[in-house]
Amino acid sequence: MTNGTIHDHKLPQLQQATDTKIMAAAFEDYFRNQYPSRGLKVNDCQISRLQHRPGKECNITYRVSGHDRDRRSYDQWIFAKMSANGENHKAVLKEKPLQWPGCDFWKPVSAWQEMNMELHAFPYDVKMPYLGQLLEPEFVKRQIEERLPNFGLSREWTCREVTCHKIKYMPTRRCVLRYEFVVAGAVNQQRQIVFYSKTYNSANSRYVYDVLSAVCASPACNNGVLNIPAPIANLDTANTLWQQAWQGTKFGSVMRERGWVSLPHSGFMPKIAAMLAALHQVEIPHVPLADGPAPAKAIENAYGDADDIAAFLPEKQAVLTAAAKTLAELAPEIANHSTVATIHGSFKVAQLLCREEELALVDFDSISRGDPLYDVAEFFASILYLIVSDGIPATPIRESLESFWAEYQQRVSWHCDRRRLAWYLVAFLLGKMHSSLKRSEVKALANMPLAFDLIAEWLEVAKRKA
Repeated sequence: MTNGTIHDHKLPQLQQATDTKIMAAAFEDYFRNQYPSRGLKVNDCQISRLQHRPGKECNITYRVSGHDRDRRSYDQWIFAKMSANGENHKAVLKEKPLQWPGCDFWKPVSAWQEMNMELHAFPYDVKMPYLGQLLEPEFVKRQIEERLPNFGLSREWTCREVTCHKIKYMPTRRCVLRYEFVVAGAVNQQRQIVFYSKTYNSANSRYVYDVLSAVCASPACNNGVLNIPAPIANLDTANTLWQQAWQGTKFGSVMRERGWVSLPHSGFMPKIAAMLAALHQVEIPHVPLADGPAPAKAIENAYGDADDIAAFLPEKQAVLTAAAKTLAELAPEIANHSTVATIHGSFKVAQLLCREEELALVDFDSISRGDPLYDVAEFFASILYLIVSDGIPATPIRESLESFWAEYQQRVSWHCDRRRLAWYLVAFLLGKMHSSLKRSEVKALANMPLAFDLIAEWLEVAKRKA
């Protein structure tokens, strides 16, 4: 994420803010001023999320870890908001709390004038005010003991110890934690259980829990093709879904270690195609599914992404606008189909886990009823864009996608229109280009011409007459 090439004259501190080595030392100096009695040392500083709007703002989520003067370790997320033209954040502080549940000694909100930053210390989050209680062991123990049967335990078991690990935080949107707890039973019995907790900024957690429970009860999840960590419980008052742990590694990490060029011969692509085809054919009549994304939304996003990309690359404005316009012109024809299925809604490399040669699917926040090729195209985009984001040679990537496409078509009963796939794919590629630019992804920025080549190539596929 570190990039020394970011220039924004309205955010003069941005280059420093995106250099993690500089920021590690800067945070230590800042902590010395803000928490003088703690003696906080910074051992590591990483950027887990960055969103830059040129000339307007930049929001950065840092993960800072270290120890205090007594060698007690800390691991903290800090959400930094930078505004254009050196906007003074002091006025904002007047309305913010001095304390917040779960923040411990950290100031929930503080101003870093030298960096033109307003800092929010986790778990301070006005969109998820219940986050703090999920860090309190006693609260979590009570919730576990109220739901022992959900963990396959009888009421005789007692929760003795809970440990919380921070996994992922998207400020104002979602937070993922991992819990390890120890339960004690009769005759000195003891067990350790691990599960994941996902907190939302809305009651969508209940919807995901209900739908996922129905999906996991379907035959598709009992034949080894579709592996989904089963939901355990939903904490309605905290908009939080608890889900079983599936001990695996991110699929992307596994393939980076093995080498993406080995993907065509890895055997993974047919398995992923089979997994998606199985999900698309799951019927859950007793739980109402939300409507999936409509083509109109894809067009709206395409125009928005085109404008946002042009803010970074103004010389490409005409090409980008033309691409979005072409998608809009093709939409009526593309939307003229009757295929509807249970879709994941965000099916991509990032949602796959791997354990040896076994795969599992996670993150069902957008599960809905919609066009199955929407999922296929998003997965295509996540693989195809590796040519841009990771500099992977095009040949093994294309070979892998064709393998996936052939397997998927064999496993579903409906016609798979390659033009419709291409139409969605262009929209997703525009979104990925925008994401790379606003997150200042160094390799993707260097390979951006390849992204425009992919847009042009797949637009031609979408325009072909049937």
